[in-house]
Amino acid sequence: MKGKKVTAILCAGMMAAGMLAGCGGASGTDAAASSGDAVTGGSVQTGSQASGDKYDHQAIENTKDNITITMMVSGVAQGTDFETQTLPELVHKKWPNVTLEVTKLPDDNYYTSLKTKLASGECPDMILTQPMYAGSNSCYALADAGYLASLNDLDYLSNMPDLSAVTYDGNVVTATTGVSILGTYYNKDLFQKAGISEEPKTWDEFLEDCKKLKDAGIQPIVMGDKDQYVMQFGLYQIAANEIYSKNPKYDDELRTGDTSFTDKDTWDKVLTMYKQLYDEGYIDASQSLGYGASQAIQDFIDGKAAMTFDGSFNAAALTATGAAGDFERGYFPIPSESGEQYTATCLSAGYSIYAKSKYIDQCKEILDYWMNGDNEIWDAYLATGRIIPLYGKGADSIPNYDLFKPFIELTNEGKGFHWCNQAWPAGTETTMEEMFSEMIGGQGTTVDDITQGMQDKFEDLLDD
Repeated sequence: MKGKKVTAILCAGMMAAGMLAGCGGASGTDAAASSGDAVTGGSVQTGSQASGDKYDHQAIENTKDNITITMMVSGVAQGTDFETQTLPELVHKKWPNVTLEVTKLPDDNYYTSLKTKLASGECPDMILTQPMYAGSNSCYALADAGYLASLNDLDYLSNMPDLSAVTYDGNVVTATTGVSILGTYYNKDLFQKAGISEEPKTWDEFLEDCKKLKDAGIQPIVMGDKDQYVMQFGLYQIAANEIYSKNPKYDDELRTGDTSFTDKDTWDKVLTMYKQLYDEGYIDASQSLGYGASQAIQDFIDGKAAMTFDGSFNAAALTATGAAGDFERGYFPIPSESGEQYTATCLSAGYSIYAKSKYIDQCKEILDYWMNGDNEIWDAYLATGRIIPLYGKGADSIPNYDLFKPFIELTNEGKGFHWCNQAWPAGTETTMEEMFSEMIGGQGTTVDDITQGMQDKFEDLLDD
């Protein structure tokens, strides 16, 4: 895939940090584990579906009166903004008696406003929510508090291979359509220069390719570890292969105490494998610890390194044309030791309906139409370039689809796993990052120190 010209790499690091904090932008992983099935102690109000009846597919028409439906999302409106401009216009075009009022707030303001509105009972009819336990608008936490309506009867859900990451106590509570991916971007020209003709299929082959690149005088991997959250980009890929493929319920069992971060051949193995890349100089810690995320991206597009671990959310920046010109990129998941491939591919953020809304059926009708894969709203949604849909008209024409296709196929085969921090109390991943940084910085921190630190932090946060 050829690089595309862009004017600048703006806020790439901040975008990525937001994605890792909440997974996925304003749209729609897949968790192959049935995470929702393991959560208990909460209930979800189902509005008019308490009796199990399907929602009224003509609820808006049957309403007859003019109605105003409110919606609140996070982000910054830019240009002809989809949520605040295009979506309301297309909803009104489809249903002339509906006015959709959308408020879009920067992330921190959104979280604060959402908390206030929920506490006061004046929440908008629809809100942006994140999978599992991710972020302050975690769908699990909001569903547990009874704030979210069940969406089990939406017709479009049959298109999705796995909705466990947005399913709580048996109810789908977030409508989402696609995924966000973590993978390995690589420069095909530099691979060819080092005598590498194909993507590695095993961890040993990956290490061999790194050695070939280094021996050819090419920096194998560049990372911006000064922004510590980028450490998740590689670690979560390895964890998908070496932990979750063997125990999809690993994170559920962390919460029940049946597993631990200190268990042998779990996080100790993941951290050791990732550390090996630094030990061998395939990632230069002396450079990476002084580099921010945007600097690493710039080095990659300038042809100064053959690979970088990053997400689909930064694809535009990573496929831009830099000093190296218009070289061809590839994208693959870090391979496993066994060669059986899995991927860190998570469901993107999506939209939930407030359980006390007066217009639950009407909101369901809008969401179901929007996400059915073949209409004007869907087309406008795809045109934002912010989502990687798993189905629907035009899904194969989104920017960088060729890069994402192998990950989508793995996800649809049930080989995609949620990003680890989605399932952990916020702060667990920060401890992991800080201690890993100490280790590669030569401060004497060991792998065992990190796993114990993660376990201690996890338990402390659960007790709060």
